[in-house]
Amino acid sequence: MSRKIEAKPSVTLTDEEAALRKTERGKLLFTSYQGRNCALFLENDRLVEASFFSGDADKIGAIYIGRIKSLAKNMDACFVEIAGGEICFLPLQNATAPYLVNRRFDGRILEGDELLVQVVREAQKTKRASVTAHISLSNEYFVLSTGTTKVGYSLKLNDEQKNALKRTFTEMAIIQGDSLIQDCNVLLSIAEEEKMKAEGLRPEMISLPSTGLIMRTKTGEAESAEELLRLFFSLSAQFIRLLYGAMYRNCFTCMRAAESRFKSIIDQFCSKGESSSCISKLPVEIITDRKEMYDELKTCESERGDKLNIRLYQDTLLSLSSLYSLEKKLENAFSSHVWLKSGGFLVIEPTEALTVIDVNSGKYEAGRNANETYRKINLEAGEEVARQLRLRNLSGIIIVDFINMRSGQYRQELLHYMRELTAKDRISTRIIDITPLGLMEITRKKINKPLREQFKVCPRKEDPDGINKI
Repeated sequence: MSRKIEAKPSVTLTDEEAALRKTERGKLLFTSYQGRNCALFLENDRLVEASFFSGDADKIGAIYIGRIKSLAKNMDACFVEIAGGEICFLPLQNATAPYLVNRRFDGRILEGDELLVQVVREAQKTKRASVTAHISLSNEYFVLSTGTTKVGYSLKLNDEQKNALKRTFTEMAIIQGDSLIQDCNVLLSIAEEEKMKAEGLRPEMISLPSTGLIMRTKTGEAESAEELLRLFFSLSAQFIRLLYGAMYRNCFTCMRAAESRFKSIIDQFCSKGESSSCISKLPVEIITDRKEMYDELKTCESERGDKLNIRLYQDTLLSLSSLYSLEKKLENAFSSHVWLKSGGFLVIEPTEALTVIDVNSGKYEAGRNANETYRKINLEAGEEVARQLRLRNLSGIIIVDFINMRSGQYRQELLHYMRELTAKDRISTRIIDITPLGLMEITRKKINKPLREQFKVCPRKEDPDGINKI
């Protein structure tokens, strides 16, 4: 008597899954890995950026009323206490025009001073979080910031666009020459000024710190001057209300919370008004296999006021992880060895002071011209190095030991190629030079924690129902 064996469910890709897997579009995936929430950005089926996060917002961009705890004159810096007793590092070069709330600024920073500060970098390893006293608020069109009175323009704006913007804001008596006019009444529209006075607020009491303006790329795409001015006055009203409110709030108050991680991640990859990547030219699909994440994403969509391509993935036979091989991609992102298609490989070793990347020819068999062979490996390795900087969020000083090439022309080609590749990085990255020893020097701005550190500090969530698929 034979026992009937039930057929196993097929895991063959359906037409819908096959279409979803195609990579003509950038993929922004929100899922979980080993119980930790993560956001993964794929371009052409390659993992380009990744971050782990808890449900809480991080502090980058948050604005507090802090107190100067102590001065460190030997470092030309001071230490500031913010909410929760956290001590942050403040370089004095980032406090040339502070907004003090307990006294009038006289050019000095003293212990006990209470001032507005904004978090610009998270605490990393043994280093404290960093703050600046140059407060900035922004929307997609403008940035208002203290510390300077200058008016700046995006490098992507042409001369005709810059002149048109300058003419519009000069005619409205908002800017004069290359500077923003330093007057609260100028920064407020008539309607907003009347609204504030009706609320019993007196903006004329504000001692305005040196305040500058940056015109962003989208100012060149505005439909009309009226629309531009509306967006400017909307931002400036937030700025004035922030300064006014700080005069009457207690020390350590959080005056402006950081954005939710969902919103900040979406803003990095999707420009408002269209589902196109701010980094890649590919349009972006946002996909998640977690219902709670889907609800968060839809809330962000509603707050942004534009339509995003958000999808809840619910296939029970083929997980989102399997569809995109996410587990393997993340394992590779944590490995010290990265293989190249040619057979060469990278060895990535972070240290306390810097990150070292070694390029090896590995299994690649040299041809007749060894210098040409090394050139090909280095160019391929350079592309992978640029990807790994973004993927692992490596920052600070990075030294890359490329295979030594005798040709000065090849070395210059490699330098130029690396500068082209790192220009796509949303975080400021500089290719300095190649030393006489053949070491390429790179610096990348420190903002968030490296990927491995994010994974370690991110709390693991209980998953009794086995929802976590990676």
